[in-house]
Amino acid sequence: MNDAEKALAVPPPAAAIAPVKAETELEKPTSNDAASSEAADDKPEKEKASLKDFFRIFTYADRLDILLYSIGLGGGVAVGAALPLMTLVFGSSTAAFNNVATGQNNAQQFTARINHLVLYFVYLFIARFVIGYIATLCICIAATRTTRALRKAFLDSLLRQEVWYFDREGNGSPATQVTTNGNRVNQGIAEKLYTLVQGISLFFSAYAVALAIQWKLALIVMSIVPAIFGVVGACISVLVPIEARTTRIYSRAAVLAQDALSSIKTIHAFGAQSKIVKKYDEFLEEAHQESKKLSVFFGILFSGQTFFVMSGTALAFWQGYRMFRSGEIASVGTVFTVVLSVTLGSTSIMLIFPNIQAITNATSAANELFSVIDKPSELDPLSPEGTRPASRSGDVQIKNLRFAYPSRPTAQVLQGLTLSIPAGKTTALVGPSGCGKSTLIGLLERWYQPASGEILLDGHDVAEYNTNWLRSNIRLVQQEPVLFQGTIFQNVAKGFVGEQQKLPEDAQMKLVQEACKSSNAHDFIMKLPDAYKTQVGERASMLSGGQRQRVAIARSIISDPKVLLLDEATSALDPRAERVVQDALHRVSANKTTLIIAHKLATVMTADNIAVMTNGKVVEQGTHSELLAREGLYAAMVLAQDLGGERGEAKFRDGPGDDDDDEMDDIDRPMTLQRTKSEAAAKEVAREVEYLSAGKVAYSLTKCVWILLKEHPDLYFWYLVTAFGGIIGGGTYPAQAIVFSHLINVFILPGSEGQSQANFWALMFFVLALANLVGYFCLGWACNTIGQAITHRVRREMMERVINFDQDFFDRPENSSGAVTSQLSSVPTALLELMSQNLGLILNVLVNIVGSSILGIVYGWKLGLVVVFGGLPLLIAAGYLRIRLDQKLEASTGEQFAASAGLATEAVTSIRTISSLTLEGPILREYNEALSGIVGKVIPGLIITLIPYALSQSIDFLIMALGFWYGSRLIASGEYTTSQFFVIFIAVVFGGQGTAQFFGYTTSITKGKVAAQYFFWLRSIKANISETDENRDRKPTDGAISVENISFRYKQRDAARVLRGISMNIEPGTYAAFVGPSGCGKSTMVSLLERFYDPTSGRIMLNGDDISAMSPHAYRRYMSLVQQEPPLYLGSVRDNIAIGLEYEPSLEEVQDACRQANAFDFVSSLPEGLNTPCGSKGLQFSGGQRQRIAVARALVRKPRLLLLDEATSALDTQSERIVQKALDEAAKGRTTIAVAHRLSTIRHADVIFVMEDGRIAEIGTHEELQKLRGRYYAMCLAQSLDQA
Repeated sequence: MNDAEKALAVPPPAAAIAPVKAETELEKPTSNDAASSEAADDKPEKEKASLKDFFRIFTYADRLDILLYSIGLGGGVAVGAALPLMTLVFGSSTAAFNNVATGQNNAQQFTARINHLVLYFVYLFIARFVIGYIATLCICIAATRTTRALRKAFLDSLLRQEVWYFDREGNGSPATQVTTNGNRVNQGIAEKLYTLVQGISLFFSAYAVALAIQWKLALIVMSIVPAIFGVVGACISVLVPIEARTTRIYSRAAVLAQDALSSIKTIHAFGAQSKIVKKYDEFLEEAHQESKKLSVFFGILFSGQTFFVMSGTALAFWQGYRMFRSGEIASVGTVFTVVLSVTLGSTSIMLIFPNIQAITNATSAANELFSVIDKPSELDPLSPEGTRPASRSGDVQIKNLRFAYPSRPTAQVLQGLTLSIPAGKTTALVGPSGCGKSTLIGLLERWYQPASGEILLDGHDVAEYNTNWLRSNIRLVQQEPVLFQGTIFQNVAKGFVGEQQKLPEDAQMKLVQEACKSSNAHDFIMKLPDAYKTQVGERASMLSGGQRQRVAIARSIISDPKVLLLDEATSALDPRAERVVQDALHRVSANKTTLIIAHKLATVMTADNIAVMTNGKVVEQGTHSELLAREGLYAAMVLAQDLGGERGEAKFRDGPGDDDDDEMDDIDRPMTLQRTKSEAAAKEVAREVEYLSAGKVAYSLTKCVWILLKEHPDLYFWYLVTAFGGIIGGGTYPAQAIVFSHLINVFILPGSEGQSQANFWALMFFVLALANLVGYFCLGWACNTIGQAITHRVRREMMERVINFDQDFFDRPENSSGAVTSQLSSVPTALLELMSQNLGLILNVLVNIVGSSILGIVYGWKLGLVVVFGGLPLLIAAGYLRIRLDQKLEASTGEQFAASAGLATEAVTSIRTISSLTLEGPILREYNEALSGIVGKVIPGLIITLIPYALSQSIDFLIMALGFWYGSRLIASGEYTTSQFFVIFIAVVFGGQGTAQFFGYTTSITKGKVAAQYFFWLRSIKANISETDENRDRKPTDGAISVENISFRYKQRDAARVLRGISMNIEPGTYAAFVGPSGCGKSTMVSLLERFYDPTSGRIMLNGDDISAMSPHAYRRYMSLVQQEPPLYLGSVRDNIAIGLEYEPSLEEVQDACRQANAFDFVSSLPEGLNTPCGSKGLQFSGGQRQRIAVARALVRKPRLLLLDEATSALDTQSERIVQKALDEAAKGRTTIAVAHRLSTIRHADVIFVMEDGRIAEIGTHEELQKLRGRYYAMCLAQSLDQA
């Protein structure tokens, strides 16, 4: 908003808005930090952000940037200093008007004098427009270029980091830093910095002008400045501690919400929704009571600055008149110049404070970027160090290798692994999940460093070779290959190394086609619309799985590597696609050192050597036939897969067409259509899923505000108080104009009359100041009262609704626990602003515009109409345009950079593919080109956008010129008096500027609308699995659990069926177990039994009743769940154990549950026993202790059905033994259903269901299944279980 005459516009102070926002700024990160507190604990403490980080940003500026910054900041100083010059012109004009009123000048002299002064306004307009435009343009270009250099340095440093750095950091965050922090830095060093410099320049030059014109009067009026600082300082010193306490309380609430939402299944399983909401509301109530203390200080803060500025003005005119009469001051112009300058100086704080926030944001963002830039890499892929032999044979020897992942240093993955991979031969690695096969790939690629032992390539340790050279000679094909956005040609060409990258495109195309022919990809590529120039789309979504895999193989072999690593390269494919890809792999691995990792043993039968691994070491080795003859672990695995093979093959034999052509056509058809499913049902599911991620309802701002007003009748009194404050604030502008015109007029009155009139109107101005004091105090008090009440209610309602939503809602990535917790903080805060101070502000503006316009036209319709319709719309439009362009500048720069950030994100999220293909250098070059292109695009945009931006900052000079010019004509002709002129001019021009400021707050109004739409969207979502009048009284009864032909697919991943026609019967009191490989549907069965989801088809019965017709709450009360990594919540051990109970259990009940869970001794040994706080997620306890508290939590409910989902799999051996003993005891006398990977934990089960691919493959007891010598037998053998 402009600027000078804000002076008289006397807006509500910036400080009034700032403290309310402080909560959001501080609180928002907490919800995310809560989620990652574990990670945070492990990270080294980062150096805090300081101003030196802000100045360090400019070290990335080159000479041209420094020149541009010098011009920009110099321009900012000049533009800031230009405003006080305007006060000189304004003062002189006022003196000229008074001179004609007193008869000192005739009409001709007066008109000539005003015409001369009006030209100064025009000159000031031109100077401010031109300097402002050039300065803003220079600083914006310099900022874009400097940010570009910083982004480049950041990505360069990021891609040089060791791969395990990304395991620790979490994939997305470094990529997000390029975007978010880059934008925050850009905002802090562009036009926000320019405005800050302009504000500082204005502050000093305004006081310099005032002191130069009349130092004594200036010093008297400047007494308001320390008063303003004193009041603001005192209020803030009280507000900040209260705000900090409130923020801490909200942070604890956010941690509770994050913990609960991230483990929503546990909350539903134990029916703990109401307890969590109650606990959450206790935090909200505490914060609400704390925030109520802010009301009086907000009242003082809202009213203080306005009161002091207006009181200072009253004092200046009162004292100024006395000095005028005593001859110390020559004319009213001097008084006016001093008043305007001092007021301008004190309100220049408004230009300074909001922009300090942008500087602070830029500083903290830069600090985060520098923390990565400054981090030395432990294994730099772009380092030139290391040997690069001219020839290589490809012989790999692994000797006594030991390794644990840096993120899990205590869990040894490889335990003395020794293996020979001879040159030119194919070696296969097989074994159960988690035995260390894929870990070996990571060590061969040097993604990690072994703890001990060595990997030799051609007799030399791989650590001696240049990392880039090593990875260029070892190529990898993964289970789920990553293709990048671009054409097929570009994707395959990413495999080029060295000289290949410099070949002309024709030669490169020949190489690409040869590689694609070798990988069986050429034929399907030629059938695509643009052949090799076909775009693959994001995540290569345009291609089927088999097509993606063959393109990835072509990419890996195009550089003719000596060593080829195939990590489960065909395991994600269906049998037909697998056969085609397998054929390609056989062809390309000829005469290469090949290491194959596979689960499907059929794919490794022809290998020269097969090594069988368990627990991080090789236990068997030989050819396929040798290992079969040995009848050990490999033989058992083959036997199990033979059984599966027959069944699996049968499915495809029944299918149409068995000849190769059909096969090829079939695999080459992207597998996106599920022809077996009715399209109507598919569309319905798609609509549901889409609505769950919509995030808003299409309500207008008026409708949102109206609904929210209607819902809070108890706040109507406070809305009346807000209206009272808003009307007084808005009415100040026209009232001020009348008083001003009389004050200017007293300078032409004779002696005693002039003195009494000066006293009276100065007093009236002081009364106006008092009215503002009362009005804005009421506004501040009422806004805080309304805001805190609304934020409390909205937070509570959001939590209450979200925690009761179906699991489908949380399966959407947009509704992750972190995202929803963040909304639980940001939505209520935005609604707080919308429904409190913004409503007062809107009323203020309406009263101002209507009052000023009516006053102007009534006092003198000619000048009134000219300035109301000629000037006011321009002023308001300029204010609107400035804010909108401000946002557009931020958004367009952000959007342009966001496109390039996609490249950085793609690189970081696929860091293993990037590293194995040695793409770090090419990615950096591509990123640099993209950034240079962006700067090229941003600059022409700035050249155009900044013209209206600069115009909006200087247009008021032209409107003043128009007002003075036309007003002088009317006065010269005798139509108007000077009083009439000043009433109209001050009311409309200064009133218009006050209105223009309003647009500065439209951003928070827009945020409020978005927040309200999100809030009402949450209201519109209805849970399908919920209590209804029909099911409320339908409770479960003891009996058999029967599953009747159920199928299930997750709505979010609609194409993949997880369960396929499962039927089973579990008698009451039985111990049943589900076993099978990962992804076979075991945990999904538990989710269906807990009714987190309903089956897609079929039904689950309990004692002959369909569970979908029962009350979900009563049904879940019938059972208890113990999970793999059970979450604990904020509160004591006792609170956590009792979370699933609807009543407060006695001490005996809790202790009894602890004894049953084998937890009594360790809980008793805690300093506060059962009252020991668990902290967030219960992380101060060991895994075994958390697990035992979870078992006690399950048993205290005395469930009839106990569900154990991998309840001991995450524990060490000793903890497992203790927890397993507790579970075995707990299983007695009730139905128990366990999901397990460790077969030793369920060998005594009454019935074991072996699952594979969503079906039941085998059923029986441990002994019966052993005799079958099928899948279960092979699993037992793999886990070295006693086969008795």
